[in-house]
Amino acid sequence: MKLAEKLRQKENCIWSLGISVLLCTVISMFFDYYYDLNDDVLMKDILAGVYTGTPEGNNIQMLFPISFLISLFYRVARVVPWYGVFFSICHFGSIYLITNRLLTFFESRLTKLVAVFLESGIVVTLLLKDLVFVQYTITCTLLASSAVFLFYTADSHVPTKQFFKKNIPSILLVTLAYCIRSEMLLLVLPLICVTGLCKWAGEKPFFTKANAAKYFSVFGGIMAGIVLSQGIHMVANSGEDWKQFTTFFDNRTELYDFQTIPPYEGNEAFYESIGMTESEQALLINYNFGLQEEIDAECMGRIADYAAGLKKDRVSFTENLKIALSEYKYRTFYDTDYPWNLFVITMYGLVLVAAVMNKRFRFIWELACLGIVRSGLWLFILYRGRAPERITHSLYWMELVILLALLVKECKTKTGIFSLLKVMVAGVMLLVCIWRLDNSITATNTEYARREEVNKELQALQAYAREHDDNFYFFDVYSSVKYSEKLFANVDNSLSNYDIMGGWASKSPLMEKKYAQFGIETMEQALLEQDNVFVIVRIEEPDTLPYVKDWLPQYYADQGVMVQLQKVDSIAINEKEIFAIYAVNEVQ
Repeated sequence: MKLAEKLRQKENCIWSLGISVLLCTVISMFFDYYYDLNDDVLMKDILAGVYTGTPEGNNIQMLFPISFLISLFYRVARVVPWYGVFFSICHFGSIYLITNRLLTFFESRLTKLVAVFLESGIVVTLLLKDLVFVQYTITCTLLASSAVFLFYTADSHVPTKQFFKKNIPSILLVTLAYCIRSEMLLLVLPLICVTGLCKWAGEKPFFTKANAAKYFSVFGGIMAGIVLSQGIHMVANSGEDWKQFTTFFDNRTELYDFQTIPPYEGNEAFYESIGMTESEQALLINYNFGLQEEIDAECMGRIADYAAGLKKDRVSFTENLKIALSEYKYRTFYDTDYPWNLFVITMYGLVLVAAVMNKRFRFIWELACLGIVRSGLWLFILYRGRAPERITHSLYWMELVILLALLVKECKTKTGIFSLLKVMVAGVMLLVCIWRLDNSITATNTEYARREEVNKELQALQAYAREHDDNFYFFDVYSSVKYSEKLFANVDNSLSNYDIMGGWASKSPLMEKKYAQFGIETMEQALLEQDNVFVIVRIEEPDTLPYVKDWLPQYYADQGVMVQLQKVDSIAINEKEIFAIYAVNEVQ
């Protein structure tokens, strides 16, 4: 076979790989990739051995199978930023998979070029910020969306066994997405199911034993992957210490993410009933609860239940639902979620036009089903009062990819009127991209400049800690939340001699392992009794420094110990003090 013919057969793969590599390269030319949150940094630190000194197979937030696999790479080569490499492969690999399948719907190189150009425009317009500032929730949805696109656009006119084989990549992608962020995958699972129903509805005849076997085999494969992954994770966390921590983690998540910590004033009777003083309750407010050993799973659970009861008494189900409906309407049609909602509305319109022109009116009820499911998911997150961008962007992207799959299937025809439809689709999407592209680039540039500036402070702190590696530093949580790290720059995977005083890894077996490296049994005892253990506080936060100097001595006073904070050093940038280093000294 001649080389030209071989290249022609692999043309779609070459185009897809080329555009994925090009997008990755061009973005890299203008931006360094950042972990979006300090949560993501901590996950990397656990996997890379920065947290405990050894690459760990459980980073708490992800399921054990994928965490363990990534940690193995770090065990082989600690200096390589494997976690960042993994994210990049997931992100741009998802773009590759969608592009490769998308190009099969076009024959001429010109139409393929237009399709790739438009897809790149949509990716940059919508996902640029999410690709530069990496968050594992987004990663989960990118994988799930590529799985849905591959499944819906796959040939279904084949025997059951072949149909299952063709959809193994989709099954594996969904399973991987579940391992990365199980909660997010379960949230979008109804969208995956409704997409499967829409595909099945296109079969003629609809319900036969063969069709049932085909579609239930794929669904069964997905469920088997989820159950197997969850089972391995549960076995890996079956120790009593991990069971207790998992309960604590779930209760902490409920309290901080979905409830409001009740103020001490007015709720004294409740706090007294669980043996919590006002200074100990302050640790919940400022997130430094790692200082108090008695704030355990049971304590967190009782506070979360009490807070939920107060919320229920304050706002009824009906009132909360009305609030959610109002917010849902606004976010769908107005500027809160621009340009995401604009793209979704446009895509619904284009699919509807294509269906009417093709006289496939079943698409109307399919769109209605998709709209009902997406509305239910949105109302669910809005009712619970937690809708950060990493979740809303994920829902929007998943929906857009499903609509794209519906659209390309409808536009696959050679008739003149549908050639016109393709031109119309291309023109509309191009106009939308041009209209919103500048906003995407500007927003990313602004956020990037902010991070470049504020993370100089983190780099200074890390350099100071390395220079004083005989010491250990506890970082006030609210002094630390603004920082993150780059995926591929300034990589240092050696054991860190500092930790925040709370957070989702607090009270975990990994925390105990880390502290054992430095001879620390408890945070409270170490600060008081060990001469090489200190507190780091950011000076420039107007409320942080006085607050720490107030609550920390009061906390020890309630434990029967009088202390004072002594400033022993500071960390400066360009002769400007950024962090203060305090020793906790007992007053005799």
